[in-house]
Amino acid sequence: MKIKNTAILLFALLTFASGEVSAQRAQLMLDELPSIPFDTLSAENGRRIIITSNGTWRYLNEDIAELKNNKLFYNHWDTASVFAYRDFDYDKMPDELEIKVVESLKDFCVPVKGNVYSSYGRRGRSKHNGVDLPKPVGTPIYAAFDGRVRYSKYNTGGYGYMVILRHPNGLESWYGHLCRLGVNSGDYVKAGQIIGYVGNTGRSYGSHLHFELRYCDQTFDPEFLIDFQNGRLKYKVFPLKKSYLDINSHASELLQEYEENFAISTLLAHADDSVAIRAALAQQADIESSQTGRETLRSEQAVYHVVKSGDILGRIAIRYGTTIDKICKMNNISRNSILRLGQRLRVK
Repeated sequence: MKIKNTAILLFALLTFASGEVSAQRAQLMLDELPSIPFDTLSAENGRRIIITSNGTWRYLNEDIAELKNNKLFYNHWDTASVFAYRDFDYDKMPDELEIKVVESLKDFCVPVKGNVYSSYGRRGRSKHNGVDLPKPVGTPIYAAFDGRVRYSKYNTGGYGYMVILRHPNGLESWYGHLCRLGVNSGDYVKAGQIIGYVGNTGRSYGSHLHFELRYCDQTFDPEFLIDFQNGRLKYKVFPLKKSYLDINSHASELLQEYEENFAISTLLAHADDSVAIRAALAQQADIESSQTGRETLRSEQAVYHVVKSGDILGRIAIRYGTTIDKICKMNNISRNSILRLGQRLRVK
């Protein structure tokens, strides 16, 4: 113990004497470290302090007073049902909303990082309202954005143990099939805070996280906003068009999962090497391709978009329900290519 203390004291004296590590540089080094909430402490004034992984701290919920005046955040609050906007008038909803997703990219954390094996979209006459990310049972799930827990309990409609977070911009993030809940209804959470753990509860065929993004109960493709494979946010301000929303997605509380995914999801959940995972993903792609093959053959061979003022690849991709990477590949361009007015881009 004496040797350890002497070494620490010697290091401190040398650092102070040399002056090589200034306070400003030390702060810069601190800011570069990941800032993930991992504990809270009580303060003398009754408030709570959140401690982050890089050694910094901040008051938890210091903006609660402002949130109480936010109608998007507090109206239609329901902790008993997954759907809270049953009396919402969608006819009065504007055709496009500019949603401020985050102030800074530090205000986002990918719930779980990895490949999406079952994407958002139609499956014949049914519809998959979110994305599925295979992970072993017990994998931590992180809050995508700051918000408040609206729903946290076992759902009998198929989601199993489930958490719904309401965010100040009106968005909600839904997390299904958890093995264990990490928060309670009414809790305020920060992006990156653990809210539960991956499981296989409810109508699930292998351990995975079922993740949805909704606005006023209506779903839209989470991959519009989040790159799950690389763990990054695509937009700080998101142009949410009414046409992206499924107005019928609040009609039933039943989660639609698919039995044909049983073997694949089980393999993915227990696979411990990249070869097995790639094989499972390839098998999943074959299934989804066969499900949509007939519809694809009946559709037009190609769809084109003529570039207009203000167009960017992200907006174009969202408009046509595709991705930037697919557009780039079809047109032999890169993400950084400059779009020309009148340019004809193939989008499908």
